[in-house]
Amino acid sequence: MEDTTEKKPRTDGGGGEPSGSAEGGGLVERLPEALLVEVLGRLDVDDACSAAASCRSLHAAANAAIFALTTIDLSAFAPSNAILSRILAGNGALLSLTVNCSLLQDNAASVIAKGSLRELSLLKCSFTTRFFTAIGEKCLNLRSLKLEMAVAPVVLHSRYFGRGACLAPIYEGCRYLETLWVKFFELDPRTADCETLLPFIPCTVKELLLQPMPHLQAKTVFPKNTSLEKHITDSLESVSLVLDIITDELVILITSNVRSLVELCLEDGPVVQPSLPEDLTNIGLQALALCHNLRHLSLRRRCCDFRRVNDFGILMLAEGCKQLRTIRFGGFSKVSDAGYAALLHSGKDLKKFEVSNGSSLSDLACLDLDRAAPNITEVRLLNCALLTSDTAISLAPCTGLKVLDLSGCKSIADSGLVSISQLPNLTLLDLAGADITDAGLSALGNGRCLISSLCLRGCRRISSNGIASLLCGSGTINKTLVSLDIGNVQKISCRAVTVIAKNCERISSLCLRNCLLITDSSLEVLGSMGCNSGKCSLRMLDLAYCSKLSRNFLRLFEPPMFRGLRWLGIGKNVVQRRGCSPKVAELLEQKPGLTICGNACDMGCRNMCHIDIRYQ
Repeated sequence: MEDTTEKKPRTDGGGGEPSGSAEGGGLVERLPEALLVEVLGRLDVDDACSAAASCRSLHAAANAAIFALTTIDLSAFAPSNAILSRILAGNGALLSLTVNCSLLQDNAASVIAKGSLRELSLLKCSFTTRFFTAIGEKCLNLRSLKLEMAVAPVVLHSRYFGRGACLAPIYEGCRYLETLWVKFFELDPRTADCETLLPFIPCTVKELLLQPMPHLQAKTVFPKNTSLEKHITDSLESVSLVLDIITDELVILITSNVRSLVELCLEDGPVVQPSLPEDLTNIGLQALALCHNLRHLSLRRRCCDFRRVNDFGILMLAEGCKQLRTIRFGGFSKVSDAGYAALLHSGKDLKKFEVSNGSSLSDLACLDLDRAAPNITEVRLLNCALLTSDTAISLAPCTGLKVLDLSGCKSIADSGLVSISQLPNLTLLDLAGADITDAGLSALGNGRCLISSLCLRGCRRISSNGIASLLCGSGTINKTLVSLDIGNVQKISCRAVTVIAKNCERISSLCLRNCLLITDSSLEVLGSMGCNSGKCSLRMLDLAYCSKLSRNFLRLFEPPMFRGLRWLGIGKNVVQRRGCSPKVAELLEQKPGLTICGNACDMGCRNMCHIDIRYQ
């Protein structure tokens, strides 16, 4: 039958023509503009921009909606100066802004610096003092500032003459700051110079995060204030520091002088085991026990462990801090089940409990957890070698549990997964390295969980058949799953990818890292997701070390394939080894919203800053 639908000719402007029939386009144009603006205002910025390309009415409504947004999050991709200007230039109502600044230059300050801003988060930025001066001059009412600096140490000191000298204009201009986060990923806590930063921090700050911070300089932030002038310790409620060494002296200074302390997060990573007096002992835990209003406590050590803290120090802490809602401990090798059980039974308000590298933690610590902590919603037990499936079984009565992370607990087997599958509110499950099989995945696929994020990385006994059982079972996980990590599983093949593409319509993050059976045909199936409907949910894809991909696999990412993809991991040196650098540059020109990582970073380059792949 001949198609008699009248086609409207294209005209300049308007951002595109109606798709479909003339009647369909007329229907949209007859809708009140206020209604279109209201609908588009509820979408993400990228979805609103996609809608703007369909017809003139939606283009105008999308512009009005974006210009009226009070909250904009551009962390999922790195906009250029031009793209950022088109999104922000006409918005005078913006209150909260988050931007991935990887591709931005100093002149982006002309659109970022708005007097209406109350919250500003700048990720992976490498601006000069000129940019920060503009922020300090125009954002006078800023309440929250979060900075992630992507600057190498040599460049930092040669360009800025010290960290504080660079950021001082912000601290001097934004006199009402209540939240201040400053992260320098490239700096070593042992050599970082923060001395010029400290005098400029406003005394109004209630939440402070500094990364990294030498412990000797950290002590100068919390002196005993004997003067009548207001000091930062008078207003501080939350302190987060990434240090070279956590010591008793520093903990005592913080607990003695920060009188309103509600949250304390300390992390270090000494290369060698610290010696006295430069270490944390039971004395430091005893000082913490005097903070009766403490709600959130995190003490973590990487590489080494806290060998001078034992059950006695933990028992004193549990006796003094009975209102803790969050506990995160890492590297306490001398603390046994008795110490951890005391913390779990110390109060009824506990909601989040995390232990990493707890070499003495066993299944006994979590017995009767539902009675000890009836409000518990998050349990993370990472790399605890003594834990078995009995821990997972003991957690089954905790019906309010939403997050369960047992990554690195290699003795978790199918029996534990059967119990976990009955948790009705569970949304995040991490079983990386567990000893589960396809039978366990089948039980999870037929369970009651509403899991949106699932990690099975390194579970070597599962296969594509298990993924099929998981996603084709009688449960609802195929409808709720948003993030899936099946990296480092040698038996994952094209069949698993096909099952994911056909059954997981909401999947936005997929890790296939080091899956050696993945081929180009797998990507063809995955890339065609949503081609018919014009909507693809996949935003991040990790293909690092998938060695069976062909030399020209990047052609599969050309439009219209993988529509909406924001991040693609292709592994270290893949571009140079296979000679596809020109193709990368061409693909990034075709998809300006896409970030391609060739550095083997974890999904989304979390906590990693590196230059654009085209310039490596």
